[in-house]
Parts: sequence; C-alpha cells; structure tokens
Amino acid sequence: MPYQTKRQANETVEENMPAIPERQALRQVIVDSLCLRDNPLGDPHVRRFPVYVPPQYDTEHERRFPVVWLLAGYGGWGEQKATAVRAWEEPLPDQLDRLMRAGDLEPALVAFPDCFTRFGGSQYRNSLGTGRYGDYLADELVSAVDARFRTQADRDRRAVMGKSSGGYGALMMAMLRPDVFGLCCATAADSYFPLSCVQDFGKALQVYHRHGGPEGFVAAFAHKRTRTPAELSAMMVLAYAQCYSPNAQVPVYGADLPFDLDTGEMITATWRRWLACDPVSMVEGHVEALRGMRLLFLDAGTSDEWFLNFGHRVLASRLRHHNIPFEFEEFDGGHMGVGYRVIDSLRHITAALRR
Repeated sequence: MPYQTKRQANETVEENMPAIPERQALRQVIVDSLCLRDNPLGDPHVRRFPVYVPPQYDTEHERRFPVVWLLAGYGGWGEQKATAVRAWEEPLPDQLDRLMRAGDLEPALVAFPDCFTRFGGSQYRNSLGTGRYGDYLADELVSAVDARFRTQADRDRRAVMGKSSGGYGALMMAMLRPDVFGLCCATAADSYFPLSCVQDFGKALQVYHRHGGPEGFVAAFAHKRTRTPAELSAMMVLAYAQCYSPNAQVPVYGADLPFDLDTGEMITATWRRWLACDPVSMVEGHVEALRGMRLLFLDAGTSDEWFLNFGHRVLASRLRHHNIPFEFEEFDGGHMGVGYRVIDSLRHITAALRR
C-alpha cells in the first residue's frame, strides 16, 4: 500500500462517513436595556452576550435546565471569556461539552453577560457613576435568557459565579438579589479593601501625577499603544471609584477618589464609602440573604497578588460569626492563570444542585 500522509488518510475515511454538523454550543442573545439607557458614561445600552447550551439541550426537547451566570473580572466581558482560546488549553465550551456529556457536571446553560464600561468594569452594582448594572444583570438579562431558553426559572436552580471583580459581582448578587440567585461561587473576589485596594492607590497616584492629574491620564489612556501595569491600576482605581464613591460634579471620571491627589493622604469620608461596599462590611447587613444560599463557595490562591486569599479569610470569619454556611478552599496559585478554577466552581454547583 502506498504511503499516505495523515491528512490523506483522514480524507479517505471522511469520504465514506456521513457529515456531522458542528454543534452550536454558544447562542447569541441581544438585549436593548432600559436600565443602561442614558447611562452616565455613555456606554452602549444594546448589548450582545453568549449563552452556552449543553449537548442535552438539543436532544432532550422537553427538558429544562438550570442556569449558571459566569461574570468576567475587571477589564473583561462575557464574549471574551466564553470564546477565549489559549495554547495547550481546552476551550471552555469544549470542556463543558465533554464534562456534561460524561455526567461529571450537571447539564446547565452558562450565560456570559457583558457588564463592561469604558473605564473597565461596573462591579455589577447600581451606581450613579456607571449605571444600573445590578438591575441590568438580575432583571433584564436573567429575564431575557429565561424567555428565550428552556430554563428552570427558579432562584434555587440559578447560580452566579466569577473571579476577581466577577467574584465580587457574584457576592453582590448573593447579598442584594437573593430573590434571583440561589447559589454563589466567588474566586478571589475583591474583598477586605484595606489590604487588597490600598496597594493600588500609590501606583495610581504616581501615574496621575505624570499626566497632570486623572483627567490628563484618562485622555491619554485610549491612545496608548502599550499600557503598563501601573497604568492599568490607575484606570481600575477610577472604575472602582465610579462604583463606590460616585460624584457627578467631578469632570471626566465622575467620582471622588479616596486619597488626596496632591499628598496621597487618605480622605476618611470617601474611604468610608468604599468600605461600605466591601463584602466584608456588607455581611452584617445581609445575613439572611447569605444564609438562604443553597451554596456559598469561596476560593483563592495562596499567592494572590492582591492578597485576596486573606480577604477571603476575613470574609470567612464574618460568615462564621453569623453562622452562615459556606465552603472555603485555598489553592496553590496566584490571581492570574487560574481559569481552571471555573470547572472547580461548576463541580461545587453540580453537587449542590444534586443534593
């Protein structure tokens, strides 16, 4: 038999096989949002986001499915997270297909919402500085998915999860919208601001000084061909301020900063506004909502660059104080390159749904 290349051999076999249509795992949803219309930053109110549907969705036509809402971190958005492809890593939709077919994960829809702002993120909160992103997610997007797909439209069959700012958003939904979400997983969520946020303030302040102030930095940021880690920190601080201490009277970025722009000294009144938005501080006011979660799972890397493993330890201590059931894991790793933890969170969600 003459030598055949691997490609030729495959083509010979494929000629005698019926065509198998490629499965459309990601479906696109478009929402024209009333909540985001006329938002303070002028960001789009018509947005598209993908929803993953499990293999069983196309074969079990009477079946309804739970929904997991996967929230992107700062600087990210849903479509980016759902379609990310990295060398030597299995794409997330392929992982979900494989594990849901095998029964290792509960067959579920996974929605990837777009809550990005032009400053990098909304923290999934309602804010006078960014818009009503909390309502947008919990009311408009959830309703849109429930209307379009065969979902189990019940908070006890609806989970929310994410890492970093996405984990923060998951905790916000658990505390503020327990009527919508009954399961919550937060990986390295922004927490215990005195430890996790303050380290970025000095970096941001130096960047602002080099640009003549935050206004000059904002004007220059969009035109930079490369952006340093310090510059990303400087933009992130502005985005957080829009969510935690908005002030429409401040031009360009519309927020009060928690430090003096000249000396760097902390401004107590503004910092208190930030601390009021810290999940650690918020536990006491949302005890019953957190107790009502079917699942409250926290995890973080032991080498997290923002020390969010310690933030979660502080958060865990508050939860224990109020006798709120939760699970907490620390893993070997930092803040970046831990996308595999998505599957770990989904395994916890599967276990909770099956209990």
